[in-house]
Amino acid sequence: MDTKGLGNLSPYNFDGKESKQNIGVKNPSKLLGDKGEDMACEYLVKNGYKILGRNYRITFGEIDIIAKKKGLFSDKTIHFIEVKSLANSAGDFFPEQRVDYKKQNKYKKLIEVWLDENNFLQNTPCQMDIVAIQNEQVTFFENIITS
Repeated sequence: MDTKGLGNLSPYNFDGKESKQNIGVKNPSKLLGDKGEDMACEYLVKNGYKILGRNYRITFGEIDIIAKKKGLFSDKTIHFIEVKSLANSAGDFFPEQRVDYKKQNKYKKLIEVWLDENNFLQNTPCQMDIVAIQNEQVTFFENIITS
């Protein structure tokens, strides 16, 4: 079969950069992650949270959702939320088990940078939470590490 005229059908060129012909094409894993983040935000808002930001990215990582509880007398804790999604039952583990010690340490550093960039003191009350989504069921794990 002659493949000369087909070009590069991968969304990425061999140098690792996204090719122009497939810009905007998302892989299934990214689509699942985006849907999971949307579901997580919806869940959080319904449960009294205000979303401060989404997909905060710096060179060494990303925070999926940043939120605070709404209300006049609510606590001032900033919640840094990792969203983990699985499309269906995938063996003997749950989505929240994918946030290991290494990921938690990276999150601590990301939180420090976010606080600094947004003019919060480093002793601002904050915590890392996980929203796990499996089979479209949302489970919220609060305060898995304290920063």
